[in-house]
Amino acid sequence: MQYVKKRVSHYPAVIMNVRELSGLTSGCSNQMGNFKEPAMSVTLLDLTVREVIERHPETLPLFRTSGLGMFADEKIRETFGAAVRLRTVLKTAKINTDQFSSMLDDAIAAGMTGTDGQSAPLRAQSTLNLLALLPCPLKIPLEEAFNGFLAALPPGQRTALTFCIEGNANSQIDYADYADHFETLADMPDIIITPGFNSFFHPHFVELFIKTGQFASVTDYSGDRHLAAMGITDPDGHYSMLAMNLLVLVVDHTRLGDRPMPEKWADLLRPEYEKSIAIRGNHDGTFCETLLLALYKDFGSAGLAQLGRNVAWGWHPSQMVKSAGSGRENTPAISIMPLFFANNIKNCEQVTIVWPADGALVSPVTMLVKADKREELRNLIDFLNGPEVAAICAGAAFPAVHPEVDNRLPESATFKWIGWDYVKNNDLKALIADTNASFLQAFRGEPQ
Repeated sequence: MQYVKKRVSHYPAVIMNVRELSGLTSGCSNQMGNFKEPAMSVTLLDLTVREVIERHPETLPLFRTSGLGMFADEKIRETFGAAVRLRTVLKTAKINTDQFSSMLDDAIAAGMTGTDGQSAPLRAQSTLNLLALLPCPLKIPLEEAFNGFLAALPPGQRTALTFCIEGNANSQIDYADYADHFETLADMPDIIITPGFNSFFHPHFVELFIKTGQFASVTDYSGDRHLAAMGITDPDGHYSMLAMNLLVLVVDHTRLGDRPMPEKWADLLRPEYEKSIAIRGNHDGTFCETLLLALYKDFGSAGLAQLGRNVAWGWHPSQMVKSAGSGRENTPAISIMPLFFANNIKNCEQVTIVWPADGALVSPVTMLVKADKREELRNLIDFLNGPEVAAICAGAAFPAVHPEVDNRLPESATFKWIGWDYVKNNDLKALIADTNASFLQAFRGEPQ
C-alpha cells in the first residue's frame, strides 16, 4: 500500500471536538466535548489547563512565572493542555496546589476589575476519548487515515468524539511523566497510545490502574509468522501492543576500518569498539531505555559499563542517518537506530544494516483502553486495532501485530523482546533510572 504524504506542517495538531469538523485538520475547536454535571464541587484544579487559560486568559502570566511557561505556547496548550488537568500538572511540577489556587484567585479577581464580577459556573470537563502520541514516522499517515475514519462516521458519533493526535517527540513536555501522578480514571483520556517503556509501566500507574483491571486489552492477536514466537500478547489482558519500533545496527565502513563487523548485541561490548558507537540520547542525559534494559537483562551492570565506554555519541537517529557513510571524521562506526531511519540512509554504498543474529530489539507501541469504554468506543477501537492502521505501521517499518498485514520483514527475521514478565515483575521506573545512571557513569569516564 502506498500513501501520499501531504505537507501538513502548517496545520495545528489534530485536537478538536468534531462538532466543528470541516476539513478535518483545518483547525482546533474551542469546544472540547460534552460536559457532564459534577457529582461534587468543581474547582479550577479539576479543569484542564487549556480550559483554565481559555476561561481566564489573565492567569497566563502566572503560569509563566510558576515554571509552567510551556503552556503559553498555543500548540502545547491546544494539545497536551487539553489532555491533562491542572491538579495533575501542579503535582507533577511539585507546585503547592493551595498556594497556586490562591494566586489564581488573585489573578482572576484583578482581571475582573470593571466587570460585574460574574463568571460562568464551573463544570467538570469530560476527558478526551483518544490521545495518540505517535513516533514521528507514523504521525502524518495515521493522521490522514484517522481523518478518513472520522469522515465516514455518522454525524452523531463525529460530534461526540474528542481526540488529540500528536508526535511523541516534543521538546517542551512529556505527557507520560504525568502518569506518575494520575489518581483517578477521569484524569486521563479513554484511549492512550504511546511508544516505548514510559510511565504507563511505572509502579504507581500499574498498582492503581493496571492490577485493578481498569484498563483492558482489546486484541488477542499473536502476530504474523515472524512475530508469533515472541509472546507479544499481554498474558494478563491489560496492554494492547499495536506495533513495534525495531532497533538494528548500522555499520559505517568508512569508520569501521579493519575491525570485525558486529553480528549480535553482545558484540557492542567488544573493547575494540571503544568510543566508536552512537545510540539515541537526549540533551537531558537520558539514553535509549530499550537498549539499556535489554543489555542489562543479559549482561548486568558490567555490560552497561562496557557499553558506556564504547559509546561516544548520544544522538537523535536523524543525526545518525546524516553521518552514516559520509566519511567524515568524528562520526560513529556503529549506530543503533530504528529500522525506519536505517532504511532512509542515503550513502548506502559504504553502509551495512545488520539485523542482529539474536534479533532486532523491540520497543513497543502500546494502546491502553479503559475497560468500561470498550463498547462505547467500539468503532474507534476497531479502527485503531484494524488492518488499515496496521498496514500504515508496516509500511513505515513498524511491524504491526495484526495477522493479516505483511510486515515486509526478512524471511529469517528474529526479535529480541524483554518480555511481559520482565516488564511487569520489575520496577521499571527505578530500573530505567538505575541503568541510565550506570551507563552514564562509564560514558562520562567517571570512576565506577
